[in-house]
Amino acid sequence: MTYLVAFDGTDLSETALSRAVEFADSTDERLVVVSVLPTDEDLAAEYGLVEGDTYDPGDAAQRLRTQVEDVSTDAEFRTESVDAYAGKGRIATEIRDVARDVDADVVFVGSDNAGRVVQPVTSVGGAVAGGTDYDVFIVRS
Repeated sequence: MTYLVAFDGTDLSETALSRAVEFADSTDERLVVVSVLPTDEDLAAEYGLVEGDTYDPGDAAQRLRTQVEDVSTDAEFRTESVDAYAGKGRIATEIRDVARDVDADVVFVGSDNAGRVVQPVTSVGGAVAGGTDYDVFIVRS
């Protein structure tokens, strides 16, 4: 099986990664982690990815990779980029594209506003959950 984790460095995405690691404890299972990084500094700041005075997508990717490696040294880490006009819908599209690319069986997503509905207005998790090619594991706490 292939497990994909959408990872943005938040506590919920780290919990999603930990849960995926528990599922992928067999040597024949693949764990892929994807981080979608904006190329635009303002959008990166909105998503909490700016550290210091300036935004460098490469530095942000390295910080996220280090966070992932702290949880799992076996996970494959990859990044995707989106431009300044990318909203949560575009980020969800990138995650779904990666899910198809790696032939994911289960996608793990941390979503603090998934609540009782699968598609809240501001949720990347809800948009990713709309995919039908894979199961979805939504982490809410």
